[in-house]
Amino acid sequence: MKFDDLLRTIGEFGPYQRRLYVLLCLPAISIAIQSISLVVFLFAVPEHRCAVPGVTNDTYEVQDKGHEYLIDLNIPRLADNVSYSPCTVYTDVTLHRDDNHSRPLNRYTEPCHSWVYDKRSFDTTIAQSMNMVCDRKSYVTHGKMLNMAGQAIGVVVSGVLSDTFGRKTVIVVSMILTTVLNVSLTWVTSFYALIPLVILMTACSSTQYLASFVFGLELVGHSKRMWAGVAINFFWSAGNMIVALAAFLLRDWKTRQLVLGVPSFIFLYLFFIPESPRWLLSKGKNERAKKTLRKIAQSNGVTISEYDLDSVTTREESKIEYFWELIKSPTLSRRILILFYNWFAVGMCFYGLSMNVTNLSGNVYLNFFLFVSVEACAYVLCLFLLDRMGRKWMLCGSMIAGGVACLLSFVPFLISNNPEKWIINLLACLGNTCVSAGFAALYVFTGELLPTTARNSGIGLCSMFCRGGSLVSPYINDLVMHVDGRYKKIIPTLIFGSITALAGFLALRLPETLNRKLPENIRDAENLITYGHTVDVDAQSIRSLDQRQRETNMDTLL
Repeated sequence: MKFDDLLRTIGEFGPYQRRLYVLLCLPAISIAIQSISLVVFLFAVPEHRCAVPGVTNDTYEVQDKGHEYLIDLNIPRLADNVSYSPCTVYTDVTLHRDDNHSRPLNRYTEPCHSWVYDKRSFDTTIAQSMNMVCDRKSYVTHGKMLNMAGQAIGVVVSGVLSDTFGRKTVIVVSMILTTVLNVSLTWVTSFYALIPLVILMTACSSTQYLASFVFGLELVGHSKRMWAGVAINFFWSAGNMIVALAAFLLRDWKTRQLVLGVPSFIFLYLFFIPESPRWLLSKGKNERAKKTLRKIAQSNGVTISEYDLDSVTTREESKIEYFWELIKSPTLSRRILILFYNWFAVGMCFYGLSMNVTNLSGNVYLNFFLFVSVEACAYVLCLFLLDRMGRKWMLCGSMIAGGVACLLSFVPFLISNNPEKWIINLLACLGNTCVSAGFAALYVFTGELLPTTARNSGIGLCSMFCRGGSLVSPYINDLVMHVDGRYKKIIPTLIFGSITALAGFLALRLPETLNRKLPENIRDAENLITYGHTVDVDAQSIRSLDQRQRETNMDTLL
């Protein structure tokens, strides 16, 4: 008897499984807090200028006319004649002054080495504490990229570690390391000491999240697997909302890190949960697996025989076709290239638009809260629309709509010299919502396009392209620090919009997979489309004959 058949007998998602699933998902709140807080708020750079030399109580805000006189005397103004230079001071301000006693006649400047920061949004950030400004401003971008690099490492090693040492072991060890590293971050004073800490912390958090995701899916039966795969995202969104509230109330980054990091130790209860019975059976640890399966059956009010427990297996017999064999097919190679680009685009734009919230006008905390709230709404829409609109049209519609929304942020600048900022924020928020929906649809669509014999390797490669896009996104976001002009704030949004819209249009070349039988091999995958038209089948027949097979697609998305 196969493991999934046994779950149909004892219950696919009974009380015991639901409790265990919630316990596995709760740490996703902490993981989101530690991951998103790092790239959005810790590396935020407040408005700043050079400090007035010799003035110990200098502040970014002008205190009085005397203070303004000292600033004008020492700090050059920018081209707008309103803001002060963030990177230079006058070299000599004592020899000559003009008639208004406000500007030195000697216009020579030199780089400054101390700064004052605007305290209206942040009391302190890690970028401010380490003065990641002027000739060190690229450190901010590198720091965000390191966060994404850590996540990419976690994606690569999570499967290997959890398959080798067990889901529970990897979850517990990763959780402890993530929490300790998160708290240790408050004692770091050097960027070079920050590098390994950020990489290790995000790698551990990514490893924990993916191992929990796998464990949760292994607990439930086929009919509940799609919902279980999406539900964990709501815990992630809840963590993002907590980040927005905590960042608003706790403006000092060290205090916020401790308040958000220390409570994560409550998740040590994970040490007492059972190991995944599916993994135990795959490793021949049958007695431990039987103990958990008996608890599931007992909780669901089902009696299971020892014969059924002894006969259960997790082995699947199928011929392996290596991924490079897919590329030999012209049809599949074109399809794979489109998928690669879509994964690259969705990774870049999903993370890029989230990080770009600090570049938008208005209250950064309110903007971020709105972004993560509508992201949760996007997941709800996916659950209800994927089986109605179809995978292809859900992906294309989401990506094109998201791209167009981002590109429309240029229109207010064409209409007015002083465009309404709320319109630009609204368009960016709409773009983020659509890309989030596209991300969820792309997971399902990719698994149904690739043949069973090469699905694991195919989705693994797609995930690497996604991480490649996320690695690039910080550099696009931080273009605002390297360019000037009235359009600089929307440059990242325009780039993300162009890339997203192109991905949506390219996806129009893919065949629809809704109510189609999952391809078992390369020939089946090629036959999904014939001369540009999807092969017609009877939808109701496919539902009845292929429902169990289609649901196994979620196993390949791990």
